[in-house]
Formats: sequence, C-alpha cells, structure tokens
Amino acid sequence: MHRVPLSVLAGSALIALSAGAFAAPKKPASVPKPDPRMGVLEQQLRDIQQQLAQIKKTQEDGDTSGAVADLKRSTSNQYVDINNRLDGQNKTAIDNGRLTVSSPNGAFSLSLRALVQFDVGYFAQGRNPSNVDLNSGTNFRRAQIGFQGTAFRDWSYNFLYDFGGNGVEGRGYIYNAYIQYDGLKPFGIRVGAYTPSAGIEDQTGSGDLFFGERAASVDIARNIAGAPSREAASIFVQEDNYLLSVSYTGKKTSDGTSTGAAVGAFDAQQSVIARAAWLAVSTPEVKWLVDGHITEVLKLSDATASPAATVIRFSNGPEMAVDASRTVDTGNIDANHAREFGFETAGTYAGFYGQGGWFRYEIDRRTAVPNPHLNGWYTFLSYSLTGEQHPYDPATASFRNLRPAKPLGTPGGWGAWEVLARYSNIDLDYQPFAAAAAGGIAGGQQDVWTIGLNWYPNNAIKFQLNYDNIQVNHVNAPAGDISANAVMLRSQIAL
Repeated sequence: MHRVPLSVLAGSALIALSAGAFAAPKKPASVPKPDPRMGVLEQQLRDIQQQLAQIKKTQEDGDTSGAVADLKRSTSNQYVDINNRLDGQNKTAIDNGRLTVSSPNGAFSLSLRALVQFDVGYFAQGRNPSNVDLNSGTNFRRAQIGFQGTAFRDWSYNFLYDFGGNGVEGRGYIYNAYIQYDGLKPFGIRVGAYTPSAGIEDQTGSGDLFFGERAASVDIARNIAGAPSREAASIFVQEDNYLLSVSYTGKKTSDGTSTGAAVGAFDAQQSVIARAAWLAVSTPEVKWLVDGHITEVLKLSDATASPAATVIRFSNGPEMAVDASRTVDTGNIDANHAREFGFETAGTYAGFYGQGGWFRYEIDRRTAVPNPHLNGWYTFLSYSLTGEQHPYDPATASFRNLRPAKPLGTPGGWGAWEVLARYSNIDLDYQPFAAAAAGGIAGGQQDVWTIGLNWYPNNAIKFQLNYDNIQVNHVNAPAGDISANAVMLRSQIAL
C-alpha cells in the first residue's frame, strides 16, 4: 500500500491548528504575506488523491499490484519447498488395516501381514464304523503373521509363519519364505518356500476361499508336489490376460513329525509343475478364465536311508478342517513315479460366479502290476446378494473376495453378502475288488454337497457359514461307509 509522507501529515496538522485563528478575528489586522510552504502541501495532497484514485481503478479492473505478485511468488516457492521435503520422507500408510512403510523413491517397501481363521464345527454322524468318530469342536485353521515388500526396486520378498492347523493347531512352520526377481517383466523368477502355481483353486489365496476348505480333488492334486511351504524354484511370465509358469519342487518345510524329527530327509522328492491360464473374455461385466496344469513326480522321496521301495499315498478328509480324519485313503502305494493333470474354468457375470475342475492322478508302479489311475472333480456357483463381483487377480490367475460397495458402518452399509453351493467328488478306487498284491486300490469314493453363506462386513473381515452333506462309499466293503451332516462357522481377519 502507499504511505502518506510525514511532511504532508505535519502540514495538514498545522493547517488544522491554524484554522481557528483565521476564522474569527476580533479586530482588523493586516493581511499576512503568502507562505510558500502552503503551495507545496496542496500539491502533495493533490498527488495523494491521484494515487488513491489510480489504486481504486486498478482494483476495479482486476489488475494485480506488484506487491500481490511478490506475495504469490513467495507462497508458491514455499509450497514447492514443503512438497520437496515431504517427498524426501519415508511414506507410511495403513491400507485396509495393513501397515506399509516405503522409501521416498519407492525402491524399498515393507508391509506387515496377518491372517487368522477360527473355525467352529459340528458333525451329526450316521451309522459309521466303530473306528470312525468325526470330531466336533473348534480350531484355528490358520494363524499367520509375517511381512512382504520390495527391495532395490526389482526384487520382492515374502515371509509368512503359520501356527494354525488341520484339526489341531501346530507349533508353527514356514508357510512362505521366498525372494522374487521382477526386473525382466513380464517374466519373473521366484525361489524359496511357497505355493507353486498349479491351477485356479490352488492359487486362490487362503483368505479368499469361497468355502471353508478346497474340494478334495483339488487338495489331493496340489499336495502331490505343490501346496504351501513347498521348497521350489519357478520361472513364469504374466500379463493381464494370461499366466504361464514352470516350477521345480522338492519337499515341504512342514515335512516332519510333531517332535520335529525329519521325514523324507533321504533324497527328497523331485517334481515339475507346469501351468497355463488364459483370461479368454475380459469386460467390465463378464470374465472367463480357462486353465490347465500338469504335475510330474520325477523321483519319490525315501523314507529311510536304504529304502526297500518308494511309496506314494493319496488321502483327504471331510472338507471341514475341524476334523483331521482321512475319510478317503489309498494307503501307501509302491511306485516309481507319479503324475497328475487337471483342467479348470471360472467366470463371472453380473453378481454370479461359477467355477469347476476335473483332475486325474496316475501312478507308475515299481512292480509288474497294473498302473492305477484315479480321478476327482468339483463344481460350484455363487451369487452376490448385494451386487458386487469377485475381482480377477492377474498375478495368480484366480479370483479374490468380494469388496463391499457399502461396508458395515457407512451410511446404509451392511457389507457384501453371498450365497453358494458346491458339489465335490473324489474317487480313490481302482479295481477295488482285486487284492492289493494284484494291483487293487480300495481308497473309497467321497461325495460332498455344500451350501454356504458368506458375509464381508469390510475388506478385512469375513464370516463363512457352511453346511455339508458327506457320503463316503466303499464298494468292496460297505461296512466301512461313512455318512455325516456338518455345520461350520469361520471367523476371519486378513490384513
């Protein structure tokens, strides 16, 4: 703003004080001589008036004074400086409850992870054999804690430890522990302990499962040479609409007894798993995924230092992990090699989601008896009552949990709700009426019907309610048949 000169103010005050004396003289007086200072004051007053008028006109025209421009420049410089300082700080964020810290340039990051699943289950059993008693009760199916992140921009890592278990909680084992090189995208290389890619349901994360447990046919297939904690090395190529991978696998980190004694420590199993997945249709409304994989066991593990024979065993339970019973079981099969392959497909349309798969298991025997082949399959359908779709995850070529459009606690929000139904079959019989020495395998046939209700209050918490009807038949020994109805409730938090 413009300042009025001190001399002008002083002159104005002098005029004001002198005005009274000139206003009403009591007696005639002589006319004073003109003061030259008065002309100077008047000119200065006129100059000030002109300046005020110019400032007023400038403001009315929307022009900006130099002082305002200087202030803007100063403010802009301060803003840039503050942003530069903030960009130089480590970044900390909590995304859906997961704490993540990253470096200013994004080359390093660390995220804490946790998954806890607590199951409550009840079995209403039929007239089962005296040696069969399916367990009702509670169980922490998974109790995992760990971290993941990036290092030097092109490397990623993941470590996860699990204290949960099937039927009974464990003392803890390495669930994931791997490093991965991502500097050759779309190619990647992973080494360590993890779940090698072997199909859609296999790669559906434990926290994203549609039902409490995977279908028996999937569980048997993935545990031959894959599943969590498998020590392996993988090469893969992955884009938004396809995934190709090849994995060389060995033993599991969890192989061992409850006392920690090593099992299969004498020449560990060696296998190869190959998978190809293609997202054939991808629109906002429709997604369709097709998938195929094959597992080849090159060498079975040795149970002792000098084994008389190598064996393989296929078994599974009632698809409810509160109970750890093996309701179908081939027992040990004398074998040199084994292979498994399967085909799966999955798709979404509006609120619907469907998925299914078929699997075949083949065994090359060591002795001169027929080589058996076994099989299993499953199919299921789900419908979102609240309209959300299961999002596709290109990194695993599988689908993930619903993300509530209106989480519980928001205006009008009750989370996402979903109803489901599944049929699962596994057939572990091969010439069951023949004796084992002649090549017969009487592992049993299991059929499980499951209906479920899933509630997702938010992106981190999920509740699952499953009802199972379980039927196990032994065509060669009906007295060993098993039947049961079961109910399970799972409470889950995943960060």
